[in-house]
Amino acid sequence: MEFSSLLFLFLFLPVFLLFFFLLKNEAHNSFLVIVSLFFYSYGEGKYVLLLLLSILVNYTLGILVDRCQSKSLAKTLFILAVAFNLGLLVVFKYANFLAENFNISLAKAPIYLPIGISFYTFLAISYLVDVYRKTLPAERNLLNFALYISLFPKLVTGPITLYHDFAPQIPFKREINIDDFSDGVKRFIIGLGKKVLLADMVAKTATEIFAVPAGQQTAGLAWLGIVCYTLQIYFDFSGYSDMAIGLGRMLGFKIPENFNYPYISKSIKEFWTRWHISLAKWLRDYLFLPIAYAVLRKIKKDRVFHIKAEGWAYYTGTFFTFLLCGIWHGANWTFFFWGGYYGVLLVLEQAGLRKFLKKNLWSPLRLLFCQLLIMIGWVFFRSPDLGYAFAYLKALFGFGSGDGVIHYPALYLNHEVLFFIVIGILGCFPVFPKLKSLFNRREVLLKQKPGKWLPQVWTLVPSIVNSVYLTFVLLASAIVMAGGTYRPFIYFRF
Repeated sequence: MEFSSLLFLFLFLPVFLLFFFLLKNEAHNSFLVIVSLFFYSYGEGKYVLLLLLSILVNYTLGILVDRCQSKSLAKTLFILAVAFNLGLLVVFKYANFLAENFNISLAKAPIYLPIGISFYTFLAISYLVDVYRKTLPAERNLLNFALYISLFPKLVTGPITLYHDFAPQIPFKREINIDDFSDGVKRFIIGLGKKVLLADMVAKTATEIFAVPAGQQTAGLAWLGIVCYTLQIYFDFSGYSDMAIGLGRMLGFKIPENFNYPYISKSIKEFWTRWHISLAKWLRDYLFLPIAYAVLRKIKKDRVFHIKAEGWAYYTGTFFTFLLCGIWHGANWTFFFWGGYYGVLLVLEQAGLRKFLKKNLWSPLRLLFCQLLIMIGWVFFRSPDLGYAFAYLKALFGFGSGDGVIHYPALYLNHEVLFFIVIGILGCFPVFPKLKSLFNRREVLLKQKPGKWLPQVWTLVPSIVNSVYLTFVLLASAIVMAGGTYRPFIYFRF
């Protein structure tokens, strides 16, 4: 079930919230687990059994690892637990890819990829690592652990919430006041608007241009396609994250932020502190640091080939972390290349490129250069195969074979698309937070003038404008959903 569907918005969500707030606090967690499993099974059917298997096995192995007194046995159990989770990914996510590349014929039809398996597997692995490291004790309550894994706002596409952040929020007496609920509703509506009114509006153009045979795009057409996709993936994924955070807030949970205006970044390193923040944090804690420390322990000298040991640890950890990040995103060589691409860029930046650009390049030009590198990465992320990606890049820089007769920009760019591209670009910058900050400062000044009715009325303007804006976004989204084409969230396929 999609958050951006009329069924969810006008049936599932109101009925769910009605029963949730009618129930006593003691029943909330049980109700949430039941609803979350129903929510998942509605779209995935029998694969809810796979989710239940993951919950039961990881719950049991977590307790066994925690209770084990022998370090060697605990390590063995931990490896077994991680192997189980990785095994799920290999079988359901990569079996078709491996079979295709090694000419192995599968006995039955291609294996189906259950939605959300990458995300709930990451949740389980991080939990097991923390238990094994003695960072936290294993969860003894099966219901609490099931709630952590299956909570429906974050189940399918994150944000990835670490157990040590989530556990304190599990107790029955979560405080849900009217302000939190109101903020949650506002955040949900904003996310809905991002998805329906921005991402889906430019998605059609991006899809049509990327459907043009490889090499037949002109430079203008290729740029139009990648600009649309760059906006689509941001507003699609950040929109889902906003809706998840908003739903969590309505229920008394604080789900971590996942985006912070990534397209204002002036370096690739900064980009990965702003894009998919919960994944970047997971990669840092559970991949990069273990790899870097392992490399550092292996190097016995202060310098190797004039490079410090710490440098080798960073370069190795960064490259392999992002290579694995690419593989995690999908079973395709394009994702493998995309991960390696970012690994190389980050290594180059750390080796001196970032300092060089900061010293020698004007700040707005560094911003544009960074966005160029990001869009090149999105070409690989979006393309069906590497051949298509390289052909698209050739067209992007004016070396394509397209003649512009059959496929040309004006065929795909109308006033509506142009309008949403402009709005999307503006939405990539913190315009609204800046305006809110200005209004807040103005409000403080006006409150210092008591007794005058005009200043007091003026302080109501921001809330009135915000209410009108949110109402418009909700109604416009509902109208578009009622008459539009169904477009699933991009990250559903990961």
